[in-house]
Amino acid sequence: MSLEHKTAVVIGASGTDNFGVAIARKLAANGCTVVVSGRRIEPLRKLAGELEGVAVACDISDEAQVKALFETAHTETGSVDIAVNCAGGLAAAPISMLTTELIQPTLDVSFTGALLFMRYAAEHMDTGGSVITISSLTARLPGPALAVYAAARSGIDFAIRIAAVEYGAQNIRFNSIAAGLIHTDMTDAMFQDDSTNQRFIPHIPLARMGNTNDIAETALWLADDEKSPFITGQLIDVSGGQHMGRLPQ
Repeated sequence: MSLEHKTAVVIGASGTDNFGVAIARKLAANGCTVVVSGRRIEPLRKLAGELEGVAVACDISDEAQVKALFETAHTETGSVDIAVNCAGGLAAAPISMLTTELIQPTLDVSFTGALLFMRYAAEHMDTGGSVITISSLTARLPGPALAVYAAARSGIDFAIRIAAVEYGAQNIRFNSIAAGLIHTDMTDAMFQDDSTNQRFIPHIPLARMGNTNDIAETALWLADDEKSPFITGQLIDVSGGQHMGRLPQ
């Protein structure tokens, strides 16, 4: 397996059906030792048991916890080679209703926390590595009530380009994946409405909704230094072509 003897840290893996869980399983199936992380320890322990990995509770908005996550991963496994940030939360509100109290939690997780995740991941990569951030199509296509979430994602998408420049000499690659609308724990409420698929599919050239495996396969490719060794500073759209925003036909 191409990723044998590699260690991957995946944060945002404490759900039951989300990007973090899917990516952790994909990396483990390809030989990685996986350190799974998130806020809730019990589902992490269950997943770590399934994958023969390590579970570490971590709130990405707490710098001390992010630093401790990578210190623990390095101590427990001997290295950190891959780091995948799937943490996030969808707080939707129109600009006319925004307050500091509504804005700050999203920024703490999706912007400040994401930057700190990048920093401490790189600090613990002794021989290069791959840092992957799960972003969103909403950072490319505007939608109502998503100003804070989309702005945070857009900011990190640009920050990975800066990180790619700053850490390139250390052979640490930074990339993000812009996911289209996919049914996960976070978006489950949207998919309770039967019309969601009907409304979105006409705008997707591949004429289907995506799934968590689409994201996991992309993350696997970006994680593998043999398959994507010269890819850094990129935003990879995984939206079935919806990011093109084609004209009505």
